[in-house]
Amino acid sequence: MSEVKQFVAADRFVDAQHWWIASELCRRHPELLLLENAIDGYGNVIEALGAIGDRKLRIGFSRVAGIQVQGVDGFCVPPPALLDEANPHAILKRLERASGVRESSRTVGTTRQNIGYRVISQTLAMTINSRHSWTLRGERPDDPHVGASVDWLGEAANWDSVKKLRRRWGADAAVGDLYPTPRAQAWLLMRDLEPVAVFDLYGCARMDGGTVDCIKKYRSSAGDIASVACEIASALK
Repeated sequence: MSEVKQFVAADRFVDAQHWWIASELCRRHPELLLLENAIDGYGNVIEALGAIGDRKLRIGFSRVAGIQVQGVDGFCVPPPALLDEANPHAILKRLERASGVRESSRTVGTTRQNIGYRVISQTLAMTINSRHSWTLRGERPDDPHVGASVDWLGEAANWDSVKKLRRRWGADAAVGDLYPTPRAQAWLLMRDLEPVAVFDLYGCARMDGGTVDCIKKYRSSAGDIASVACEIASALK
């Protein structure tokens, strides 16, 4: 009998599922925001951070280690399990239970702070079968303050839309409103490692050719997140 090859889910599937779960978690619990960390042995890890009531949460999403909750031993959703589960909402609910947060009984609206997460999630889902690679790079704790340098954005740092964003960051930093909690101020979307869009916490997607106000588009489309992602995708062509 030939040796059975261990199943390893392709990164594009894992990334899309991680972003859907993380974005939905942040929508349901607006106290949570995302940042990225580069951790030895695990690569780039998306983390959901925040405090719900008196409980501080730190939830990691890793291509290597799966989904884990800091301080909760024994809980892990490994990458292959993301594809094995028929209903991704079931994983979300397991994660909420493991985190010790109650499932919200009310419908929580999408906000300017978290719509970027949802649009990123939708974009990754739409591009799973693309011939291009699509990756995200978020601001990390060891990056310079965005008011000082955004070299990590690569060529996107020179876009007019990002220069306007930096001015807004500067204004917020002047009154102490930029980093009240740990969070990534922006996420860079790359197509084959070429910067194509920057998503900020003001609810906008910024590109070389201009800016899409995601929350405005979302509200005018009666809450159709797919239409927002489609408008951005059209602008990237």
